[in-house]
Amino acid sequence: MTIAQPSDIVLAVDAHLHAQRAELEGFIGELVGINSQIPPFGDERQIAGFLTDAATRLGLPGGDIVARDPHRPNVLIRSAGSGTGPRLMLNGHIDTKPVGDAGHLWNTDPLVATRIGDDIFGLGVSDMKAAIAAMLYATAAIKACGISLTGDVLLAFVADEEAGASFGSRFLAPQLAGQIDACLIGEPSGWTKDWEGIHLISRGLCGFLVRVQGTQMHSSLTDRMPSVNANMEMARLMLALKQDYSPAPIEHPLGPLAQTLNVGVTTKGGVFYGVVPGNATFGCDLRTVPGVTEESVHAFLDTWAEHNTTVGGPTVTIEYDDVLCWIASSEISVDHALVEAACSATTDVLGTAPPLSVFPGTTDAPWYDAVGIPTLPSLGPGILTYCHGPNEFVRAEAIHEAARIYARILLDFCGVQR
Repeated sequence: MTIAQPSDIVLAVDAHLHAQRAELEGFIGELVGINSQIPPFGDERQIAGFLTDAATRLGLPGGDIVARDPHRPNVLIRSAGSGTGPRLMLNGHIDTKPVGDAGHLWNTDPLVATRIGDDIFGLGVSDMKAAIAAMLYATAAIKACGISLTGDVLLAFVADEEAGASFGSRFLAPQLAGQIDACLIGEPSGWTKDWEGIHLISRGLCGFLVRVQGTQMHSSLTDRMPSVNANMEMARLMLALKQDYSPAPIEHPLGPLAQTLNVGVTTKGGVFYGVVPGNATFGCDLRTVPGVTEESVHAFLDTWAEHNTTVGGPTVTIEYDDVLCWIASSEISVDHALVEAACSATTDVLGTAPPLSVFPGTTDAPWYDAVGIPTLPSLGPGILTYCHGPNEFVRAEAIHEAARIYARILLDFCGVQR
């Protein structure tokens, strides 16, 4: 059970955060202005250095840079408690997806935070620079108010979440095993509105290519000689796979857990006019849930490919992505102290706690879960629907709500030194 903190402590932290509202929004603007797109469009070096300097300026210990590759750094900022309380990591990724077509699809400059009404637009502002800023300011506010926690706080601002975490949480998690008792990731927790759920489950990911082998030949001869057009077969197989992989939802206390398969997230095939396509590939994005195993998915796909390979027809094979071939789903227990702290904090700030739910996407949670760190995969400002696309935004008030929520979770979960 979480322990409600004395009202004077909470009020002091709230007052400090209220006085910093303009500064916090300005800080997010600075984060958006730093290009931290995944390579080759950018990297995390500049934003990591900025966050390290900012921590010191806000009165927190200077951040440590931990990196598998110096071009893909992670920032760890540890605020030590008395050593008698639970240790909590607040986690957010500092990389973003690429801008895409900025000239035609974005209404504002994606690397300039632009406020329109109560919304702040910019690349990565929701996914997840607003949450990172709120975590940093919440932690600093507790320290500035002279409040000593019993448990350590670790701010982990990580690289490479958007491309598989090989340089980020996947690399960091084994090093943090035994040092952290729980983790909260500030992924945007709404899809139609802010604070739509306290997400206990992070869906897994299987990324794979379907390769179709046909007959490359002179296209003028198709009425005289047998041929297999790999592109035509690819189109047929895309529709077939979408229909054939349709497992029933898995029953769960949170409700039926459904998988999503997006077929044809990438396509490639053909040479030029005059040539029957001999090769074609289409990429697929499968999001899995607890109870679905890598072995069962691979068994289905390999059998499906074999079934669709025919004499006189296409040869079909499955190729699994080098990095995104399998990221497991993860789940935190409904009665975990961090979940209780999150419910208490959101009730206090928002008036009612969002329902316990399933995060639609895949997060860094499985990497920490795999080394014994229970992880809440999504509790943060923003709406997932507007991430990974043009005109990403976050509601300004949601940023300040996030800072107050994170501060309350730290006070409750880590405990206050009396």
